[in-house]
Amino acid sequence: MLSLHNGTHDGLEVIPRWPSRRVHIDQSVWGHLLDTQRALPACIRLIVTRAYEPRNSRLAIARTLFRRIGSCLFATLYCSRRNEIRHIFDANGHDIDGTHVDVSIRLNGRRLRFLPLGVFTPGCIQKRNEASFYRELECVKSALRKTGFHIHQNPTESLQIHCDFAPIEQKPANTLRESSRPEHVSHGPA
Repeated sequence: MLSLHNGTHDGLEVIPRWPSRRVHIDQSVWGHLLDTQRALPACIRLIVTRAYEPRNSRLAIARTLFRRIGSCLFATLYCSRRNEIRHIFDANGHDIDGTHVDVSIRLNGRRLRFLPLGVFTPGCIQKRNEASFYRELECVKSALRKTGFHIHQNPTESLQIHCDFAPIEQKPANTLRESSRPEHVSHGPA
């Protein structure tokens, strides 16, 4: 497990999300993020903002409190989005290990902020911001997927670029087993 301070490490930028001072990340996952960065155009830089946060740390306790308060406030402000609360305010694996990470994007030196009000950013602003940088966002997500990351399905978490590392399993070229092939299919008289 790597413990990284704010700054650039191996060419990849780290800016821990407040109130964190460090990002704790699995060393293998870090390597895959470096591979992702190498696959991106020079104008796009990844910023690692969050990874592992031990459940028993003061930070985790604070985040749990923030999540409880936040979920109540979110439910009050966005009644129609209550089904998203679990996805947005859950630890989403950050309390399990260093394979669950949040990244951000720097484009031509400028950090892109898809959620200017954090998870409380209204859906219409999220959609507008996503549309403004759709190609760049899809470029990053595609590169992450190709290096073994799965992007969270919730729209808000997806814009926060929460991703879970799960190595891509190599499937054999012919996955159809002999026993599953149909014997003979008749399409009528010959």
